[in-house]
Amino acid sequence: MKPLIATAALTLGLGFASAPLFAQEQEIIVQSPRVHVARQPSHVGDLPVDVITVSHVVSYANIDISTSSGAQVLKQRIADAAKAACKEIDAAYPNRQPITGDPPCEKSATDSAMVQANAAIAAAEKARR
Repeated sequence: MKPLIATAALTLGLGFASAPLFAQEQEIIVQSPRVHVARQPSHVGDLPVDVITVSHVVSYANIDISTSSGAQVLKQRIADAAKAACKEIDAAYPNRQPITGDPPCEKSATDSAMVQANAAIAAAEKARR
């Protein structure tokens, strides 16, 4: 239960801090896919399930994403953050079973963040013209 509280606190903490982060416009939120973790039953019947996710903030304030090299640096930072988020879940819940049909954690987290990144890159390229 302790890892759950820590993970939930991490997720909630990021949720409370997210409003100012979106206003800064030079950050991408990389979030692992939701993971369902069954707890040990305390009674006969259905297993209670916790839904866990881990988020990392990736800044691009110090790079020019309107250039090809800057965009590539941002993409690498996103991939690194996705890998770190998924490792955190794997470390906290090593015996969890992946949900059948879901894409791998890193791919899902990277793909989701790249939607934000591609929009930011396009806006930066447009502003540069």
